[in-house]
Amino acid sequence: MVVKKVMVSEAICGRCGSILKSPSAACLRCGLWPQPARVAPARKSPLVAAVLAVIPGLGHFYLGHYRKAAAFMGGFILLQFFDFDLDLTVVGALIGAPLELGGLGLWLFSIFDAYRIAKLTNQSA
Repeated sequence: MVVKKVMVSEAICGRCGSILKSPSAACLRCGLWPQPARVAPARKSPLVAAVLAVIPGLGHFYLGHYRKAAAFMGGFILLQFFDFDLDLTVVGALIGAPLELGGLGLWLFSIFDAYRIAKLTNQSA
């Protein structure tokens, strides 16, 4: 059995086992280019995401969904502070919608959605 010393600057081809002159160079024997190392995405806790989503948008911000976080925050601010709610519309008056139905619904959906996204992200990783 012949053992060949490998220098630190050299690498071994993952397909054929030949020695590469540079870790970033293609293999001269089989032509395989080195693949970049895949970094697994950080796992996010669904419980932490749901607890943070008590403030609408904060759970989505924790998960890295910045546009959705801004949409939840903006929607909640419009519904709560500027009173653009279902109870002010003609439809709300006709169906007898309770006050703050839109804000409460958005708030609950924000919590549920942040939990669901964290679970799906961890399953796909």
